[in-house]
Amino acid sequence: MADRDLKYLSIKSIIIIIVCLIDKISALSICSSTVWALNATTIAGSPTGIAGFNSTLLNQPIGIMVGKNDSIYVMDYSSPYYRMQLFYPSSQLGTIIINTTSGIGLNQFSIVNAVNIDIRGNIYILDAGNYRVTKWVPGASTGIVVVGANRSVNSLNQLSFPFDFFVEPNTSYIWIADYYNCRIVKWLNSSTGILITGAGCGTQANEFNGPTGLFVDTSDSNTLYVADCWNHRIQKWHYGASSGTTVAGQSSGVSGSALNQLYKPYTFTVDTHKSLYIMDNGNNRIVLWLVGSTSGILIAGSGIAGTLPSQLNNPYSIRLDSTGAVIVADYGNNRIQRFPVLCSPNMSPLSSSSAASILVTIRMIQQWLFYIVLIVLQYQQVSRKLFGTNK
Repeated sequence: MADRDLKYLSIKSIIIIIVCLIDKISALSICSSTVWALNATTIAGSPTGIAGFNSTLLNQPIGIMVGKNDSIYVMDYSSPYYRMQLFYPSSQLGTIIINTTSGIGLNQFSIVNAVNIDIRGNIYILDAGNYRVTKWVPGASTGIVVVGANRSVNSLNQLSFPFDFFVEPNTSYIWIADYYNCRIVKWLNSSTGILITGAGCGTQANEFNGPTGLFVDTSDSNTLYVADCWNHRIQKWHYGASSGTTVAGQSSGVSGSALNQLYKPYTFTVDTHKSLYIMDNGNNRIVLWLVGSTSGILIAGSGIAGTLPSQLNNPYSIRLDSTGAVIVADYGNNRIQRFPVLCSPNMSPLSSSSAASILVTIRMIQQWLFYIVLIVLQYQQVSRKLFGTNK
């Protein structure tokens, strides 16, 4: 009888331990690091990459912005037309808010490289072909020049194919990645630029080779991050520093497809933890570089250009929405892709359907194990009565 009771006790003990462990696990975060879906959802344009220029199709989407309530602004182009559309959540029907043609007028563009939006809803357009940035207030039919270089040379009040820009939220100063001049300049007004960094084109720590993206961390004394495209690296510059530090890719400028390498990083964005989400254009992928890491983490893209939900084709720009989902302008596929967060350490149990589903499953298992424990205990009691033991 003792052996039989010991067996029952052993089963009961194991089940109770499992139940306690599950309870502890469910009380912790669902996962230790953020995980994104491998397959994206197309939120604008054709999921199969079909080009078009109507309210449901896109043609070579250039720039994207995330607005209020995670609405998405998309700029695309079909010669000679430029337009910006607004896509509301759960709708693939765009609403045109800017519709114009190629030209030099203030209601026209010539080679749009980047777009931005401020907290007031003002839209900024980096018009590289006209060497300027124009500001469009909500509802406007024409832009206002806020950076006006008007020619392609290397004086501080001029630009040579500006590729990306950053608008300071409090001052409206505009930082510009001046591609062919291999420098970053800050414009204090429409006619005055000052050199921030860049001692010319090259591979040294104080040089760039075609800067294509930038981000200014205004919460950290205007620390500057630059996508040094043809040096295949991301450089970090403390404000006023004479040289930068490589924080992603190889400082030597060597390109590659390994996770500790980059190949033509066009643009990137930075989250509140100072992690870098890099549009690794030449590798058709998005990689995440955490602070202090020597290698990236693959978020999206297979490394091979394609139209599958897991693939990208010449991706151009990247943003994060309020949930941490990665939004990508998949330029070569004429679509905007959204890679949602499946799991995050900061995610509350009911903050996503995936996390909630996992938690519900855990609780169901926990309940069934409690039922099993009760059955085992009842069986023990019946067994003792039948065999006449008091143990």
